[in-house]
Amino acid sequence: MAPSHRRLQQYALIISVISILYNGAEGAVSIALGAESSSRSLVFFGVQSGIEVASAAMVVWRFIKVAKPGEEKSAVLSARELRIEKIASTTIACLLVLLSISTEVSAIFDLVRHDHPSTSLSSLIISSSALIIMIFIWLPKRWLAKTLDSSSLQAEATCSLSCIQITLVLFVGSLVYKLWKGGWWVDGATSIVLGLLFGWEGYKMIKWVRDPNFDGGCCGSCKPTTAVLGTAELGEQYRDLCQCCSEKSECRDSNECKCAGEDAQSQTESCCQPTKNDGSKCCTHEMVQGRKPTARSSADQRHVSSVPNL
Repeated sequence: MAPSHRRLQQYALIISVISILYNGAEGAVSIALGAESSSRSLVFFGVQSGIEVASAAMVVWRFIKVAKPGEEKSAVLSARELRIEKIASTTIACLLVLLSISTEVSAIFDLVRHDHPSTSLSSLIISSSALIIMIFIWLPKRWLAKTLDSSSLQAEATCSLSCIQITLVLFVGSLVYKLWKGGWWVDGATSIVLGLLFGWEGYKMIKWVRDPNFDGGCCGSCKPTTAVLGTAELGEQYRDLCQCCSEKSECRDSNECKCAGEDAQSQTESCCQPTKNDGSKCCTHEMVQGRKPTARSSADQRHVSSVPNL
């Protein structure tokens, strides 16, 4: 059974907290060792870990208020959720641009001064272990971003991937220089290319957030792909709840939804028939394939079912 929307949000919070704790510890250790060994590459590595901490913190802020039990994601975000999604996405995009600028400055400085990457044992250990751990942290972020269709989580996953690429350059650059002293420039030259890519990703995120069609969801390849089939789309699914009052906990928890109206009769009137025309139950609370019916279509169906056969 696929995890609920609430469970997915909890997963996003958990992986973001793990990212904050790990990158915070990694950054502190890297800066301390870098200062002790006068390794600017280790210090820069610690700084980019701090950027990742700030990025993950924005995702925690975005999903700190998780959905209620049984509550599914609305087709359109509320004004508050959309505003938070936009602020979080913009902030992470700016952090990625900051990472791009700092990468370019550090790489150009290294090339101008002919500085070589650190070949110390501590540098190799930190970069190699960080590379493995950060990949395992990034993979669920990427999956959650697509599953939740969240712009901020997609931006955070991109930021994590950028930090992984920097870590890989640090590790490979150190190994190349350790084996070939003439390869002192490999680290700096590769970092310049990566810095441009980081800036491009940040620009695309900012452009998407400023787009009039911004809906809080992913853009580009992260957007969930669906194939149109008739009026429904393959891959679409919804939880079978009575549409007209599904936001109320008493409706979500009951087997039959009740509409709250002005008079007593409307308060006890079912939002939908307990049994549909095809004999299946209504409000099964199960995930159903297809497009979720609107409140108007549900009302029309009830109206048609209530008309006596002539």
